[in-house]
Amino acid sequence: MVTGKNKFNTFRVGHTKKEELHSTSTLLIESEVDQLSYAIIDKGESSCVGLCSIPIDVSNGRMERRSLLKELFQNDEILNFPFSKRAILMANRECVFIPEEVFDPEKLDFYIHSSFGENFVGKCFSNKIPELKNHLVFKVPDWLVSLYNETMSGVSLSHASAFLVESIFRLSKQQSKAIIHAHFKRSFFEFVIFKEGKMLFYNSFSYQTSEDIAYFIMYALKQWDIEENEISISGILNAESEELFWLRKYLGTMKNFPLDQLLPFPPALESPTAFINLLNPSHCE
Repeated sequence: MVTGKNKFNTFRVGHTKKEELHSTSTLLIESEVDQLSYAIIDKGESSCVGLCSIPIDVSNGRMERRSLLKELFQNDEILNFPFSKRAILMANRECVFIPEEVFDPEKLDFYIHSSFGENFVGKCFSNKIPELKNHLVFKVPDWLVSLYNETMSGVSLSHASAFLVESIFRLSKQQSKAIIHAHFKRSFFEFVIFKEGKMLFYNSFSYQTSEDIAYFIMYALKQWDIEENEISISGILNAESEELFWLRKYLGTMKNFPLDQLLPFPPALESPTAFINLLNPSHCE
């Protein structure tokens, strides 16, 4: 096991030495505005054998961030290792779920612009999610698309939210009651409601205070006439976080997403549910 920090202020857990890697493994990268994380998935062991998290200074401009990422992609020996598969999961708010029966591949820009406005410049993509009978449409900034094409040719591009809802979907199939889940990033959270394997609601919300979080969740529950008082959470906040004071006060019981629903992960990983998308069991199927 190797842990430590380097010039990129990187935190690593698990097998991260080059001589410990296997070419048959899969490299998953979760790309966020303020963080880049990656996991090494050993399909033979059906587990995550290494995970790395790298903070990105959002005060830097686009060109500075591009330069930092390019240097990282060129110099990190794990990112350059010849894995059998490499995939990038985008993690941003600019995504929307479109039911299969009305999805039109010619309207990707329309789906994004109708939800987020036309000021977001980038390229639209879509992921089909057969089990949910939905397509997830998302947009990636042009500079980031060109960077990934330049440094990681042939890499597949998906959206992290597809794996988030898939994790909740798996959990909901095991229970008869509604599953209410919130996944927290640093500046926004995603909120999803499932009932017996069917997704009733998905949205993402920017927040500044715990009151903002409580308001958005209470509004969504009222909209769907949901009376369950138990909410599962994942991400950078846990069930005891002070930021979630208002949720505990007004919305009832809070619990962390069950770890047995994730891929086995290195024991030194302190907050596994923060990486719920990278640790989705479907990556080993």
